[in-house]
Amino acid sequence: MNPALRVGTALKDAAIDYKNGLVNLGHCPREIWIAYAVKVLESLAYFSSVLVLMIFLTQDMGLTDTMAGTIFGLWSASMSFFMLFVGFIADSLGIKKALIVGLFIALVGRLAITFTTNPWFVYPGLFVLSVGFAYMIPLIAAAVKLFSTKKAQSYAFSWYYVVMNVGSFIAGISLDGLRATFTEPIAFGFLGMDLVIRPIQIIFAVAVVATFVSLALVIFFVRTRIPPEELASDEDDEESRQKAVAQDKAQQESQHKTALDVMKEVVKERTFWIFITFIFLLVLVKMIFQYNHSLYPLYMERIGFSEWTGKLYSINPLIIIFLVPVMTAMTRHMKAYNVIMLGSFVSAGSVFFMGVGESIMMIVMFQVVLSIGEALYSPRIYDYTANVAPPGKESSYMAYSKAPMFFAKVAAGPITGILLANMCAEGSIAAERNTELMWIIVGISTMVSPIMLLLGRRWLDVETRKQRGELKELQK
Repeated sequence: MNPALRVGTALKDAAIDYKNGLVNLGHCPREIWIAYAVKVLESLAYFSSVLVLMIFLTQDMGLTDTMAGTIFGLWSASMSFFMLFVGFIADSLGIKKALIVGLFIALVGRLAITFTTNPWFVYPGLFVLSVGFAYMIPLIAAAVKLFSTKKAQSYAFSWYYVVMNVGSFIAGISLDGLRATFTEPIAFGFLGMDLVIRPIQIIFAVAVVATFVSLALVIFFVRTRIPPEELASDEDDEESRQKAVAQDKAQQESQHKTALDVMKEVVKERTFWIFITFIFLLVLVKMIFQYNHSLYPLYMERIGFSEWTGKLYSINPLIIIFLVPVMTAMTRHMKAYNVIMLGSFVSAGSVFFMGVGESIMMIVMFQVVLSIGEALYSPRIYDYTANVAPPGKESSYMAYSKAPMFFAKVAAGPITGILLANMCAEGSIAAERNTELMWIIVGISTMVSPIMLLLGRRWLDVETRKQRGELKELQK
């Protein structure tokens, strides 16, 4: 079969699978659509906030590049640190209560950074907000697993990643317009207090509104328990029905355990530690997104492209929205580990376009190639994690799949500040900057991840090892 015909056949099959995936999602409980809606709103709140946080810290709070990078890094790293614990709490609370708790915590943090630049409010607010993010990011992913039927699970995670990028796209595409519209502080009175919202803080205010909407959706439309028969559609076989009942039983049992009990059970599993090693090796390539939030916005400000920051950033989520479902269908017969490894190579390679020069075209190429790699590997990580996780431990595994980023984020923040201060300083002219080397350094560091995944694939591919029966003794 010639290449053109092969691609045409693959696209046709992808379209059929895409349609079937949507049909299967239609058999899921209504809560999966609430989970998607909350994910859109949380993604809007998260991505809009991180895109302006470094600008807020340097311009409104008056911090140096290095200090702002350190604060940003500690804030981001604290999210990953708290994820070490929130999964166990979520599994013990139940999904609805955990969602409400997480949203309330995030709301307190967002309110604290929206109406003041007083460090005594901003820094504790960022701390509280990091706890809220730590709750919500793995929790909604676990909700997708719990609210989807077995047949729909693969596409449920594909669409989870799509809706996350819908929120990211809205954040990016609206950023430049909001900054152009709100150029002066807004002062108003509330309950006897004189409040002021600075232009950058308008972005934080959008996140506050999104959180209130999410709370209303969860409180009024998510049930405490989903009947197991709703998780096994009429088309499912008897084995799938039994799995749905077993999953429901495991969830009920987990909710009668303390968070400490769940944690002890999880960390005793050898499979879990192999899985953590695999996730840990993905850290460096996933740091590209950390730099896209911390390094990229100030880079764009200082090379004179500030009015393009949000528009060019939104290229990535826009491509992901349309490409992820297609990539999921085209790679459905490939091993998850191999797809993740291939996608990580593509994503890591994208950074080197930024090393060519300060050019709109190179930034566009970076975002496009990054998106192709991301569309390949990122959704499969959620699917892979859900398949590896034992029933009743989904939130714990989802949380730990994010946790290794803690170690990278601790370093990424200060590194961002150091790179900016030395190679892209505020007020520097083109002749004084060396942004090409700055991005090449980032590219070399991220390429370590796919290389290590390639070298260690025989030991790290937990899913394949389970299929071969190599890890049966670990599942007892």
